[in-house]
Parts: sequence; C-alpha cells; structure tokens
Amino acid sequence: MKQCLYLFLILVSPHLLAQFPPTDYVANSSNAYSPGYYNALVGSQAGLNITIGSGNSILGYDAGRNTTTGNYNSYVGYSAGFVNSTGNFNSYLGAYSGSLNTSGFNNSFVGSYAGAMIKTGYANTAVGMNALYNNNTGNNNVMIGDSAGFYNTVSGNIFVGSKAGYINTIGSQNTFIGYQAGFNVTASANTFVGYQAGRSVTTGNNNIIIGPNSGTAVTDGSENVLMGYNSQAEDGLYNATAIGAGSRVAISNAFILGNNANVGIGTSAPKSRLEVVSEASGTSGIRLTNLTSQHRTAQTTDQFLTVNEHGDIIKARYQLRINNANEWSDKVFSAAYQLRPLGSVADYIDQHGHLPGVPSADEVVNQGVDLVKMNATLLEKVEELTLYSIQQQKEIDQLKQLVRQLVEKK
Repeated sequence: MKQCLYLFLILVSPHLLAQFPPTDYVANSSNAYSPGYYNALVGSQAGLNITIGSGNSILGYDAGRNTTTGNYNSYVGYSAGFVNSTGNFNSYLGAYSGSLNTSGFNNSFVGSYAGAMIKTGYANTAVGMNALYNNNTGNNNVMIGDSAGFYNTVSGNIFVGSKAGYINTIGSQNTFIGYQAGFNVTASANTFVGYQAGRSVTTGNNNIIIGPNSGTAVTDGSENVLMGYNSQAEDGLYNATAIGAGSRVAISNAFILGNNANVGIGTSAPKSRLEVVSEASGTSGIRLTNLTSQHRTAQTTDQFLTVNEHGDIIKARYQLRINNANEWSDKVFSAAYQLRPLGSVADYIDQHGHLPGVPSADEVVNQGVDLVKMNATLLEKVEELTLYSIQQQKEIDQLKQLVRQLVEKK
C-alpha cells in the first residue's frame, strides 16, 4: 500500500509544482494562484486580495487580508495589517497590529494592537501592546512601552515607557521617557524624563522636566525647567527653573537651586547658602557690572557690609580704615605744615564758596564722597581750627600783657 502511495506522489508531483511558478505565491490558502511576485502567505485568508503586490511576507489568520498592491510588507499575527491595501515597507508583529492601515508606509509595529488604528501615517515605530493605538495620520513617531502614546494622532513624538504620553492627542515634538511620563500632555515641544515626570502637565509647551515624580503638581506653564527628584513649580509659570531634589519655584523668570541647600562657586564643599571661592586671594570673585564706582547712589543708608576673618559678609560696625599714616590728618601738627593765613582762607571762601581742600556741593553730587578721605579732610579742618585758635590765644595773651603794662604805667 505504501509503495503505491509513493508512486502516486511521484507521478503527480510535477503537476503540483507546476501550479507554483518561482515568482508566485507559496501558500496554504485558496488564493495560491493570485498574481504577484515573491510573496509568502501562511494562514487562512492571509493576503487574500493581493493583486500585483510583491515581496510580502504574511503569516496569520486574516493577516494582510486586504492588501492589493502593497509591496515588501511583513505581517505576523491574527489580523495584522488586515486593512492595508497599498502601503509599502511595513512590518507588523502581533495580533491586530497595524490592522487598519491603508496606505501608510515604513511603519514598524510590534505587539498586540500596536498601531492598530493607523491609516495613512508613515515612518512610525511602536513597540508594546496598544502602543500608538489610536494614531491614524501621525508620522515619524516612536512609541515603546505598553500603551505608550495610546491616543496620539500627530507627528514627531518619542514616548518610551508604559503609558508614557498616554493622553496626548494634538501635541507634537515631545519626548517622554519613563512610566506615565507626560501622561496627560496635549501640548508640544516638551521633554520629560523619569517615573511620572510631568504626569499632570496638560497645556504647557517647551518645558524640560527630569527626575522621578518631578513636575507632578504642574498642569500648565511654558518654558520651565525642573530637574531633580520631586522638583516642582507653581501652575502657570513662565521661564522658571528649579534644580535639585525637592526644589520648588513659585514665580516666573526665577532660578531656584536646591531645597535648603548650599550653593558653591569655585568650591565643591560650600558651608554657607552661597560660597564663592575666587581665583586669587584678596578678591571677591564677584562683579556687579551695572553697579560701579561711577554710578550715583540710588538711596541713602547708614548700613554697610563688610567681611570678617573667614570671608563671611556681615554688617559693618562703621570702622573706616586707612592704609598708612600719611592718609590721616596728623600732618597738620607737623612743623613743616603750611597753615594758610586766615585772610587767604577768607579770600578762597569768597571766590569758591567752600573751604580749601573740601569738595564743593556739585562735586559731591556728581562724584560722591570717599568716606575715609572725607573724614580725614574734616579732621584736618578741625586741627587747622585748633591751630588758628592757638594762634589767636597767643595774640590775646600778648594783648592782655600789653594792656596790663599800659595800665601799670598810669
């Protein structure tokens, strides 16, 4: 009996093989004689309607069923690429993956229902069950993770992580990495990295949020930067930055560093809220470009700042210092000092309206006052007055003596 069966197969084999020319289909379904080239179809209804499509590999019940002219597609899974008709260069792996695609091309979907609703979108990559599920016309998206970009319908987004960018429908140019990162976002040009980073943000644009649970309290706001675990910002801010674990910024156009942390510039071990180590000893390393010695004082004050022996900035105790003795006024009592005659002083006052060596009111308004020099000048005038008083006292004593002599002669 077996010998008869073998003989029968040998006799009919040439006729069976003739039904499959080398450029046609190899299939186990009833459409094995359909036109096309270099297609491989395996599964009931797989590639059922192919006409002139070529280079397709279709495996699974109803996979690529409506493909007609599409070329170089690979569909594996129950109803994978079911509706695709003219799309080319698509790769779908998973039940219902890319099932509604019609003319989209260059798409790669891996996972059950991945890219299931896509119709004309192209150059998309979706990996994970339900990843990029509702996308129909969006292009150039990358979605990796369970339900990543589930409602996405636009282009240019990158979502990596389970349910990353889940709600996004109209926002583009977003990059979300992490579980539920950017979960509720419907805005554009945001970058969120970390577990639930920016999860509550809805309408803000151009934000950068990095760190686990960072930005979870923010729903709106644009051009903000949050970096660090649980870094947060108030709603509706603009151009606000908070860096550091637990940091929080509450107003726009503000920059916050840390949460109860010290900040060091030029040092790796700051001991104060702000510690600056300059390049050279005796310098502060701080420059106030818009506040120099050439600017007038904006307001009057009797409070001053100085530094202690550790370099800490403290409120001064009104100690004015000089570099050497010549800057002080003891020179007035030197024998070499030339004291102006009072007549000369009177002439100077009549001509200039102020004492010699003392700045005029206009000079003080325009140039300000050097407190050390002014104190030395004022002391100089006091000492000059003392000398004048001594001279006058000598003259008075001489006059008294003269009067006494005149009285005695009478």
